[in-house]
Amino acid sequence: MPLLEMRDICKSFSGVYANENVSFSADKGEIHALLGENGAGKTTLMNILFGLYQADSGEILWKGKPAEFASPREAIEAGIGMVQQHFSLVRNLTVLDNMILNYSGNRFFLDRKKERQKLLTLSERYGLEVHPDARIADLSVGERQRVEILKTLYREIELLILDEPTGVLTPQETSQFFRMLKDLKNEGYAIIIITHRMSEILEISDRVTVLRDGKKVAEHLTAETNADQLAHDMIGRDLHGLTYTEFGEKEGAPAAGESADKRDENRQPVLELKAITRRAGKHTHALRDISLCVHAGEILGVAGVEGNGQKELAEVITGLKQATSGELLLDGKEIGHASVRERYESGISYISDDRQSDSLIPDMNISDNLMLRDYASPPYADGLLIRRGAVKENAKDKMKEFEVRASGTQGAETKVRLLSGGNQQKLIIARELSDRSRLVVAAQPTRGLDIGATEFVRERLVRKKESGGAVLLISADLEEIFAISDRVAVLYDGRIMDILDRNELDIRRIGLLMGGVTKESV
Repeated sequence: MPLLEMRDICKSFSGVYANENVSFSADKGEIHALLGENGAGKTTLMNILFGLYQADSGEILWKGKPAEFASPREAIEAGIGMVQQHFSLVRNLTVLDNMILNYSGNRFFLDRKKERQKLLTLSERYGLEVHPDARIADLSVGERQRVEILKTLYREIELLILDEPTGVLTPQETSQFFRMLKDLKNEGYAIIIITHRMSEILEISDRVTVLRDGKKVAEHLTAETNADQLAHDMIGRDLHGLTYTEFGEKEGAPAAGESADKRDENRQPVLELKAITRRAGKHTHALRDISLCVHAGEILGVAGVEGNGQKELAEVITGLKQATSGELLLDGKEIGHASVRERYESGISYISDDRQSDSLIPDMNISDNLMLRDYASPPYADGLLIRRGAVKENAKDKMKEFEVRASGTQGAETKVRLLSGGNQQKLIIARELSDRSRLVVAAQPTRGLDIGATEFVRERLVRKKESGGAVLLISADLEEIFAISDRVAVLYDGRIMDILDRNELDIRRIGLLMGGVTKESV
C-alpha cells in the first residue's frame, strides 16, 4: 500500500485547469521525482497535498485512509513536510528558535535544553551541520537550506517534499546532500523532489512522474528511462540539444583547444573591471579587488555559491550600486560614475536574478513593460506624448519573435503578473537583448525555468555573442556555465579565485574554488 495516493486531482483558476485528473503516489523508502514545465501544475499539486490549496475534485489517501488537509499545519501534523524554493525562516532568530516556533508540546513549559539536543542529534545523524545558536541572517544560503530541511525533520515527518533543492549548493555540497537523501530513503522516508536538472533526477530518483499542461503525461521507473525521453515528455517535442560544442564551430567562436590568450588578441574588450572594490560595512566587503575583462563575441561565466558577491557585481556594473574604488570601463571609456540610464544608453543591458523586483512591473501590461527602457525615445514618444500604436506594434513583434505566450484574449494587454515565470523571463529577454546592447549582464537568467524555456534563453544569449556582443553570465547552475561559457571566473567571498579557459574546466576544480580553496591548492 502506498504511503500517499492522490487520485484524479482537479484544480482550476479562473476556469483554466492547473491540474486535470492528475494521479500521483509515493511509497516509503522511495525518491519520486516530479517533472514539468513552468505552469505544468506540479507546484499546484504539491500545494494541494500540503494544504495550501484545496482541490476542486479528486481524493487524497494518506496511509490508505482518505485525507484532506485544510492547512500546512494539518499536513505537518499528519507527517508531511515541504521545503519551498524560497525559505521561510525568520532571519533575526537563531536556528533553535526557528525550530521551536511552532512547538506543539506543553504550552506552558518548553525544555530548551531537550529541544537543543534533539536538534544536534538530527544534525549529526544526517550530516546537516548547523549551530543551534547561530542567527539565520548570519548563515550562508547553503546553511539556511540545511536549517529548512532540519526544521522539517525536526517535526517528525514521514514524507518530505523538496522544491529545487540544489540550486544554492556547490557540487561537493550537492553530493553530500544526495547522500543524506539516500540515508533518509534507506530509513523509510518517502521523498518527492521537484527539479529541472535532468542529471540529478537520473542520479537520485527511483521513479519519475511528468506533468504537461496540467495533466499527467508519463510515469517511468528511472532505471528504465533517459534524459531525451524525459525532455520529450515534458515539452512534447525533441530539444535542439544546445551546447557549446554545437555553436563552437560557428564563425566568430573559438576553435576547439584555442587558447584564451590567442583568442583575446583578436577580440575587442567590451567590459573591463580593474581592482573593483565595494564595501558592505565598516569592516566587510561585498567585492574585493575584482579585475576581469569581457570581450566582444564572448560569454564569460561567473560561477559561485549564491551570496558571494554575484548580486553586487551585477549591480556595480549596471550602476545600481557604486564601487568604493577601482575602474569600470565600457569600450575603453570610464563609466564608473555614470547613471543607470547613461549606462543603458551606452549599451549595457541587465537581466536581473529577481525579475519581480528589478525587471518588471507586474501590474502593468506586456506592452508597457516592453518599453520601460525606451518610453521617452522615438518611435514610442512624440514629445511628451506616448504613441500607443507604436507601443502595441512593438509588443506584437516581440511576443512573436521571443515566443511570449499570454493565456486568454487580452494578448499584449495582459498584466505581467498573470504570465508564467518562463514567459515573464522571455519578456525581459525580449526587452534587454536589443540591437543597441553591447554588453548583456545576465544574472541567473534561467532560474526556475523549465527545460524548454531554459533552452530558449540560452540560445538567445549565444546568438547575442555570435552577433559580436559580450555576455557576462552569472549563474549558480554549473551545467549552464559549462554549456555556453567561453571562460569561467569563480567568485568566492567577493573575490575572483581564478579565471579558467574552456579547456581547463573541471567540475571538481570549479567546486573547490567555489568553496574557497585557492587556485594554488587545487
